[in-house]
Amino acid sequence: MLVPGDAPVDRHGRVLAHLVLADGRWVQGALLASGWARVYSFADNRALIAEMLALEATARAADAGLWADWFFGIRDASRPDSIPVDRYELVEGVVTGVAEFDRRVYLNFGDDWRTDMTVTVSPHQRAIFRNAGMDFADLEGRTIRVRGWTGWYNGPMIEIDHPEQIEVLE
Repeated sequence: MLVPGDAPVDRHGRVLAHLVLADGRWVQGALLASGWARVYSFADNRALIAEMLALEATARAADAGLWADWFFGIRDASRPDSIPVDRYELVEGVVTGVAEFDRRVYLNFGDDWRTDMTVTVSPHQRAIFRNAGMDFADLEGRTIRVRGWTGWYNGPMIEIDHPEQIEVLE
């Protein structure tokens, strides 16, 4: 049975749903718990993200499935040259600075914004973070994990569009 989340389809017309078997087993949950999937969420469908993150964390701590392979490991934000581009990655580090330019938010993970790892939030997406109670200034000096597709603009960059892409660790 398909159980739709907040939005039944995405902007490309793809069905967004959780798959539950006739016996009640949640397929995505089983894949995450066994380490054979990573959490990949969408701004327009944020159902069950907390549960998925918890299952992923347990599998990661046990080095289960994908987590046993360095290829799928969490990248260190303080080592920008080691962060692959054009891939879905999890990157972890201390936010060293928070800046705003043309209403875009920048979370920097190093001393030089021209080369360090950066997370950005577009002006159009800021409201979803504000509505979730997230104040970007509060992230400075904190260790966070961010997940998303990496690009390259003055160093590796991930543009996020919903709060669940950030996990505050410390």
